Amino acid sequence: MSIAPLVAASTTDEPLANLLLDHPGADLILRSHDSHHFRVPKIYVVNSSLVLEELIRGALDSPDASYAARSLPVVQLPERGAILHSLLTFVFPVTALVPSTPAENMELLSVAQKYQMGSILAHIRGSIAQHYPLPTHLEPALHIYSLAQKYGLRPEALQAVRTILNYPMSIEHLDNNLDIMPGASLYELRKYHGKVRAILASDLTEFRVSGARGTMTGLRCTELSSSQIPSWLDHYIESIGKTPDLFDPLELSTVMACHIFEGKGRCRCASIPNQIIRDFWAALASVVYSSYEKAESALCLVREREDSQIKLSSTMSPPKSVDLPDANFIIRSSDNVNFRVHQSVLAMASPFFRDLLSLPQPSDSESVDGLPMVQLSEDSELLNSLVSMLYPGRPVIPTSYDKVYHLLAACQKYDMVSVQSSIRAKVNCGEFPAPKGAEAFSAYAIASGRGLIPEMENAARKTLDYPLTFEILGEGLQLFEGWALRDLARFRKRCRDSLVACLDSFLEVQIPGPFDFWVGCPEVMPNRSLWGPPETTWPGDPQPWSGVYRNRQYPETHLNQLFPAGYVNSSHRTRKT
Repeated sequence: MSIAPLVAASTTDEPLANLLLDHPGADLILRSHDSHHFRVPKIYVVNSSLVLEELIRGALDSPDASYAARSLPVVQLPERGAILHSLLTFVFPVTALVPSTPAENMELLSVAQKYQMGSILAHIRGSIAQHYPLPTHLEPALHIYSLAQKYGLRPEALQAVRTILNYPMSIEHLDNNLDIMPGASLYELRKYHGKVRAILASDLTEFRVSGARGTMTGLRCTELSSSQIPSWLDHYIESIGKTPDLFDPLELSTVMACHIFEGKGRCRCASIPNQIIRDFWAALASVVYSSYEKAESALCLVREREDSQIKLSSTMSPPKSVDLPDANFIIRSSDNVNFRVHQSVLAMASPFFRDLLSLPQPSDSESVDGLPMVQLSEDSELLNSLVSMLYPGRPVIPTSYDKVYHLLAACQKYDMVSVQSSIRAKVNCGEFPAPKGAEAFSAYAIASGRGLIPEMENAARKTLDYPLTFEILGEGLQLFEGWALRDLARFRKRCRDSLVACLDSFLEVQIPGPFDFWVGCPEVMPNRSLWGPPETTWPGDPQPWSGVYRNRQYPETHLNQLFPAGYVNSSHRTRKT
């Protein structure tokens, strides 16, 4: 872990600005990234955390460590002052300060976890639990889960998903809460939910075969399962494996009441003793909670997965550098590949580079072989395609539609309007790859994240051919920001509502209007004489439904008007920031 060099502080007699903690016997000053100071005894800090002990020792042993004899050494830490203040109250024998918001609580826990403060971390968790009980409703549980994923807190994530499992898990049911977390966190939640269902189904099958562990056998029900428990109860247990949110005493009571009502007094399940019901529920709860514990290892933290992906990508070798004759400028990719290009070509294609090149170069600016160089954030594969679009000849075609979108985003970033238009033309003519089928969902996620409005609107329309479900989204769910998934769901709902309204008027045959072609069918409009042609014209009339073909342009035109330009863009512009 890197820290700022040790710096001299004011003397012990001088006041410190933004001093949040001044402990007696202080021999060290900790400084937050927002310049709050804490005078503390070093012994307390190093005893609480081996990580902080190494940081402080490294700072004190640094060759740059120089400070006056009467001054205290200062160690810079990357955390906010408010969080460090709360953390240090758990280190020293003072009244502990528990933050007032879930976000700050999660941040505090993450800092204690980062510095490997085992006993203090447990103390913080206990204090938070005492002040703020676990949420029982869906929305706050989703907030806690999202924060736990953000800060890499597995215990808090697992506690939150226990509550979330009490609610249906589908895009439709999460509609109003889709913007709470990124798609990557929602993807891990959905994957964990699937693992829980699989384990539950297996364990509950054994539970049913055992006759609910003998708690419900010997009952006189009109219909018993092969395990000699009431069939209605057997079906209820089975349903929990498919839908875990049905594990609820109220659901059990509802199922039992329906069975008794349908039995019309013939079944004796109405007289099951309360103690038997309690014993059954305790046995069922034991199985369910055991299944939850078995599935805990299946919950993946997004930060852990991203770290492993970074390690994997760092082992890949970048391609060789690309040169052009008589080049006088170098652009370097994020993976340190140099592209020799012409300043005049860059300036002509991009106002961004034109302005950049017009600025005087600093004396300490980096150069390669005497040529000025600028570092870009794009990788070499993308820059290779981008550079090829600036010169005559065949462009380097991206290998997939998502790379095309990243190329379009780079053009947008560097104000390469003509290049961006050329790429879109190549996509339209099929020269560059475009999303196919259900790839429209991932395409929408990428386009919305990159601010590519035309591609976003086009992809949103294409998603209307498919249901918006976790199964269809698959791993593409990880590409979504929460607001983007919410906006897409709401766009689809508006389209559905508009289509329903259109079809309602389309099928309204009692009111004369533009849909008169329904009059050709006597089954639909038997009283045709009200506003149709005379009865004597019937023999020569077109056959039923033929009017649909004469008037087919009207409904097609009306349906096209349901999704005007900017229909998706309107919600995109008003998304949460």
